[in-house]
Amino acid sequence: MDENQKHLETWLKEQAKIKSRNKRKKEVPDDGGVTINSLMDCVTIILIFLLMNFSTDPMKVTPHEKLQLPLSTTQLNAKEKTVTLTVAADAILVNDKLVVMVKNNEVDSSDATSLAIPQLKDHLDKIVEKTKQQNTLLGRPFKDIITIIAHGETHYRLLNKVIYTAGISSFKKFKFAVVKGGQLKQAM
Repeated sequence: MDENQKHLETWLKEQAKIKSRNKRKKEVPDDGGVTINSLMDCVTIILIFLLMNFSTDPMKVTPHEKLQLPLSTTQLNAKEKTVTLTVAADAILVNDKLVVMVKNNEVDSSDATSLAIPQLKDHLDKIVEKTKQQNTLLGRPFKDIITIIAHGETHYRLLNKVIYTAGISSFKKFKFAVVKGGQLKQAM
C-alpha cells in the first residue's frame, strides 16, 4: 500500500498543479485593451460619418458674402459635375479660385470696348486644356458645359462679358445656378 499511497499523492500533487495552472490562465488580468469588436464599431461609425459628409450633389456653391443667388421656380437639380464660374458682387471665381476683381459691376480689362475678359479667358483656357488632356487619357470626350453662379444683382453687361469669354474658351453649353423656392407669379 505504500506504493499505492505514494502514487496517489503524486497524482494529487500533479492535479493540484494543473488546477493552479488553469486557474492562473483564467485569471489573466484585463489590461483595458481594445477588442476587435470595439475597433469595428469605431470604423463603422467613422465610415458612416464620412459618407454622410460626402456631398453627392455635383454642384457645390461656396458661400460668399457678396453672393446672393436669385430665386427660381425650377424643379431640376444639377446632374453632373461641371466647371463652375462664380460672378459675385466683388469678384469672378472659377472653381472657387479668384480670377479677377469686380468693382461697380465692371472688370479691370485692358480693352474697355471688348466683350472678352482677358484674365478670365486665360484661366478658362488653362482649365479647358487640362480637362481635355485628362479626358483624352481616360478615353472620354470633353464636355463643353459650364455652370455660372451669379449674384442676383449682377448687371447684364457683366454677365454678357462672362458668357462671351466662356464661349470663346470652348464652352458652348451654359447652366445657371439659382436657389429653388421662388414663387411663380401668374400673369393677369
